[in-house]
Amino acid sequence: MKYLFFAAAMLAILPGTVALLCERAWIRWAMLGLTVPLLLFDETAINFFSFEHYRGTARGMEISIIYIVAVTILLALAILNGPRRLFPDWGSRLYLCYFLCSLVSLRHADDLLFSFFELWKMAMIYLVFLAVYRYLEFSRGDFDVILYGIAIVVAVNFGAVVIQHFRGIYQVRGLFPHQNSLAMYMLAAGLLFFARWFNRVERWRSWIFLAVFLMASVMLVRTYSRGALVCYPAGGMLTLLSSLRRQFNSRKFFMMLGIGAVALVGLLLFLPRIVERFEKAPESSGGTRRNLAIAAVNMMKDVPLTGVGINNWGIKINPPYRYSRHREEKHYKDDYRDGIVETVYLLVGAECGIPCLLVLLGWLGYYWIAAFRLLKRLRHTPFFYLSAGALGGMTGILLQSALEWVLKQQINFMLLMTLFAIISYLNKHGRKLTADGSPGGRPQL
Repeated sequence: MKYLFFAAAMLAILPGTVALLCERAWIRWAMLGLTVPLLLFDETAINFFSFEHYRGTARGMEISIIYIVAVTILLALAILNGPRRLFPDWGSRLYLCYFLCSLVSLRHADDLLFSFFELWKMAMIYLVFLAVYRYLEFSRGDFDVILYGIAIVVAVNFGAVVIQHFRGIYQVRGLFPHQNSLAMYMLAAGLLFFARWFNRVERWRSWIFLAVFLMASVMLVRTYSRGALVCYPAGGMLTLLSSLRRQFNSRKFFMMLGIGAVALVGLLLFLPRIVERFEKAPESSGGTRRNLAIAAVNMMKDVPLTGVGINNWGIKINPPYRYSRHREEKHYKDDYRDGIVETVYLLVGAECGIPCLLVLLGWLGYYWIAAFRLLKRLRHTPFFYLSAGALGGMTGILLQSALEWVLKQQINFMLLMTLFAIISYLNKHGRKLTADGSPGGRPQL
C-alpha cells in the first residue's frame, strides 16, 4: 500500500504543477508542504533498498513527500519565471564543493550502496533549499508562510510531548526520531520566534509567536539533551544582544523582565532533573564518546585526503578494521557493534577526509558570517528579526553539532537548509527590502 501511495504521489507532480500554474495562490499553500509533513516524516516517506539495522547516518534511498512537493514548486516557478541558476550564491556553490568532495571518498568505501544513500539525501535536501529560495524570490519576501509551517510543527510536537510527559517518559522526543533531534530543531525554531516577538510589535500575532517560543523552549529543556541545554543559552544570548544593539527601549526592558521571570520559574521546576542529567550520566557514555572520537582520528590519520567512505562509518568502526584497536585493551569482544561518533565534524573528517571537512566548515561559516553581516544591513527594516534569530539558531546548531551528530538527520538538516535559503535571499535582496516587506510590492499570489 505504501508503494501505491508513493507511485500516486510521483504521478501527481505534473498535475500538481499545472494546478499551481493555474492558481498561483496555491503556491503559498504548497510551501506548507515543505514543513508540515515533518510531523509524520517516516509515514510520508519511503525507503528503497532499506537497511534499517545499519549503524549509519542514512539507511536507505529515502524519498519524502517533502521532496515531491519541492520538485512540484520548482517546476511551477521555473515555468513562471524562466530558468534560473541551479546554484544562486556562493554558499550553494560551497555546498556543491562539499558534495563533490564527498564523492571522492567513494574511493575507499567498502559499500557503495550505503554511500549512495547519504549522497542521495544530500541531493534531496538541496531541493528544499532551492524551493524555499525560489519561492522567496517569486513572492518577494513572503517569510510568514515558512514561519507558520514551523509553528505548526512546534505546536503539534508540544501536544505529543505533553502526553509523553504525563506517561512518565524521562527524555521526551515528541514526533521526532530521537530526543536530541527534537532538541536541535526546537533550539533553532525557538530563537527564530523569540527574535520575531522581541523585535516586532504585531498585536495578537505577537502572542502567538511568544507562545511558539515558549513551547519550543519547554520541549528543549524536557528532552534533557545535555548538548542542547548548553548550546541554547549561547545562541539565545547572541540573538538577545543583537536585538538590544539594534534598539533598546522600555518595551524591550519589560519583555526581558517577563521572560526572565518565566525562565526562572521554569528553571526551578526542571532544575533537579537537569542537575541529575549531568551528575548521574553513566561513565560509560563519556568513555564511549572518547573511544569513538579516537577511532575517528585514527581514520583521519589513515586516509587523510579522502576518508574511509561516506556513510561507511558503521562498517569501518568494527572488525576486521583496526580503527578501534585502542578498545581491545579493555577486552572488548571481536564482534562489538559501535555507534556513530558524537560530532558531525569528526564524522565528516573520518568518512570524507580533511579537505571535505574544511569545505564543510567553509560552507557553514559562509552563512554564519552572512547572517552576522545582515544584522547591520537589515537594522532599519522589519526583517531584522530573521538575521538575529537565524544567527542565534545557527550558532546553537553548529555548537551542538560538535557534541552530537543529529544534524545529519534529515529533519534537522532541512531546517538548517531553510535558514540558509532565507539568509541567501536576504543577502541578495536585503538592500531592496522596504517597510512594506518587498522590493516593490509583492506579486498577486
